[in-house]
Amino acid sequence: MPKYTFEVHFSGPAGGDALIDALYEAGWDDSTVSFDADAGGVGSAIFHREATSAIEAIVSAIKQGQACGLDVSGVTGDLVTLSEIAERVGRTLAAVDHWVRGRRGPGGFPAPPVPRARAALWSWAEVAEWLTANRLAVLPPEDIEAAKACRAIDLVLRARHQVTDDAWRRILTVAGPEAA
Repeated sequence: MPKYTFEVHFSGPAGGDALIDALYEAGWDDSTVSFDADAGGVGSAIFHREATSAIEAIVSAIKQGQACGLDVSGVTGDLVTLSEIAERVGRTLAAVDHWVRGRRGPGGFPAPPVPRARAALWSWAEVAEWLTANRLAVLPPEDIEAAKACRAIDLVLRARHQVTDDAWRRILTVAGPEAA
């Protein structure tokens, strides 16, 4: 069964060891949690989860966290720096920079969704697809699948936190009857 890596971002109540134990018992035994359980607040958990699909892996982690009282606000695994791209594909930072600037490779490297002068962030889903399509890297299919799933689920979670419950129900009606 494939293993998927992703990070869940959440806020939670103070609960001490009882909360951490509840998360572990709920199924978070395949994660590393970064959260001050005594004070509560914002936290994250990095998962290495076996599942039949990336969607199953991520959704199950979210539901387990919610069942323990966490408010899940996002999922990452998609945004990466140039250094992270180089590390993931086993190339030098200089090689990746050449691809980005069009000095080497086929051109058409994906634009960063978060452009910054010093530390732009690229979509790993887009970069992985570009690398694979141009035969510049051989990547496990579950890495690409997880990046796409993280991007989609994160968009949904962030959108959900922007509107009221009533507005969210109305939004779901345009997604089709199966979304509600």
